[in-house]
Amino acid sequence: MGLLTLASQARAADAVFGFSGWAVGYLPTAVAIERLKAMGYDIEVAELGGNSNQLQAAATGDVDITAIAQVMDAMDQGLDSRFFMGANTNEFILVSKADLKDCKSLDGRTVGIQSTGSFVGQLAIQWLAKECPDAKPNLTVIEGSDNRLAALLAGQLDSSVVDLQDWTLLNRQKPGEFTITADFTKVTPILRAAFAARQSFIAENPKLIEDWIRVHLDVYAETYKDPKVLLDKGKELLGEVDPEALPPIIEAFTAAKVWPVDGGISDQAVQQTIDFFNSDGQPFEKIKTPADVIDRGPLDKVLAGK
Repeated sequence: MGLLTLASQARAADAVFGFSGWAVGYLPTAVAIERLKAMGYDIEVAELGGNSNQLQAAATGDVDITAIAQVMDAMDQGLDSRFFMGANTNEFILVSKADLKDCKSLDGRTVGIQSTGSFVGQLAIQWLAKECPDAKPNLTVIEGSDNRLAALLAGQLDSSVVDLQDWTLLNRQKPGEFTITADFTKVTPILRAAFAARQSFIAENPKLIEDWIRVHLDVYAETYKDPKVLLDKGKELLGEVDPEALPPIIEAFTAAKVWPVDGGISDQAVQQTIDFFNSDGQPFEKIKTPADVIDRGPLDKVLAGK
């Protein structure tokens, strides 16, 4: 969907939600948007692809609500936007051949990453620097978790950062042949995605923002009680995923508790996220504390009413 098209939609719809595209991590949002539409809201959805498109759409105002944590880069440069709710925490892990059980064992081994500057690449780079500074793995850039999965299956990689979906698929195809060397969902539980909007949009649309939060929290809670809540929507939106593999994939996400039932923008979680991005070689100039990037007002109001 082009950005010029989005500009006209933003005026017509109650809100335009812009994000990378449908994936398991966003299935609760798909269910939530369906419910918001049933409540009478006109929510347009824009699948924008990569980070640059999402950041451009946020900066130009072509979307009203974003979900990319890296919108902090635009905030640091002056974008008057704030996170009002977490979408999901980090869903990536480092998997390796079964005999490579710790970071020291990766010395001299081929480890697949997205890129050195990417979120996924930094997960591995920062973890290795902290846990095993003397280890010297051969970091190999392969874009796309699915492509790194293919490389693992083909024996072209000893280890790789993949998401929970591809870890589930890897286990289904080669059970017992790989292990989790680092569970980044636990050791780096930072915000992978968080809903943000311009402060003027939040102020002018308080009911929509509060309903967005309330419905998402309901879906998150229902999903943990019964992951099947997401199954039909997953089959509808994720046609590339084997329907038989979808239930265990969703269960992997629920087991990792990636969807925040408390709204996910605690000072601790946000500061950890700021610190992570500050360590990627391009530190923020203006953003120092959670107060610089979040507006907890709507979330706190919803939580107080529960």
